[in-house]
Amino acid sequence: MTPLALPRRLRTPLARLTLRQRFYVIAIILLIPALALRTFTAFYPFIQTAYLSLHKYNPAFDHNGPVFTGLNNFQRIANDPVVRASIGYTLLFVVAATFLQLTLGLAVAHLLNAPFRLKALSRTLVLIPWAIPMVIAALGFRWMFDDQFGMIPDLLRRGLGVQMKWLIDPYNAKLAVISVAVWKSTPFVALVLLAGLQGISQDLYEAAKVDGATRFTSLRFITIPMLMPLLITTGMFMVVWQLAVFDLPFLMTGGGPGFSTTVIAQKIYLESNSLNYGYAASIGMVLVGIVAVVGAIGLWLFRRFDVSE
Repeated sequence: MTPLALPRRLRTPLARLTLRQRFYVIAIILLIPALALRTFTAFYPFIQTAYLSLHKYNPAFDHNGPVFTGLNNFQRIANDPVVRASIGYTLLFVVAATFLQLTLGLAVAHLLNAPFRLKALSRTLVLIPWAIPMVIAALGFRWMFDDQFGMIPDLLRRGLGVQMKWLIDPYNAKLAVISVAVWKSTPFVALVLLAGLQGISQDLYEAAKVDGATRFTSLRFITIPMLMPLLITTGMFMVVWQLAVFDLPFLMTGGGPGFSTTVIAQKIYLESNSLNYGYAASIGMVLVGIVAVVGAIGLWLFRRFDVSE
């Protein structure tokens, strides 16, 4: 683009600039609308949520607008057993699911990286659980875990003689939700780690084999160190993604039995659905704080590993 293609008021200033400077000025002018829109859509909801978290606001009763209450909403959170239970289960869900996803994903990636027939077909079939929409998976497993008609309780009863009430018992319901999350997202983690495995030189494994290293030793001292940046990045992505999980526990158990599988996002939804916008915003700020802390820890781990390398 030349200065002649610009408005007249911009031609004279641009004429005094070099070609590279003109390029940067025009790029900034073109990017300003997109940056402004992205800034507005990102920061306005956060600022509005932070504002409402310090107020009591229910449009059905507070006709004069939000009423400033300071930190009362956060004090209410500290005394709310449902919120405490939802935070506890959310953290348990995220830690357990992410650990299992990374562990099983690494194992599946190793299997898919091995030379065997129909490798391409196997890689395609592994991705099927990840390609299934979460709504379909949640509703499907809800029927599969059903005590009377479910496939999983029936197979356990016939094969192992184990009688378990999955979605009625609180502990079993927690395990069921976590297991479905692991089944759903492990293929994605395996695909990412498979790409990392293919970037590791086979000469390292051959040299270790000559030195008498076993498969476990090669895994410990070659594979995991070489994949550590990718493991940290993928793990942090899964942690942050699953901290805001809503659809799986909501559709699979409804947060029950009781509030045993209620997550933070579902509690925010319930309060918002009851028009308690101020209280819902304060719970949302707690979730933002947890995500910020987890993100900072992940960034610190990544930088520490990167520096050590």
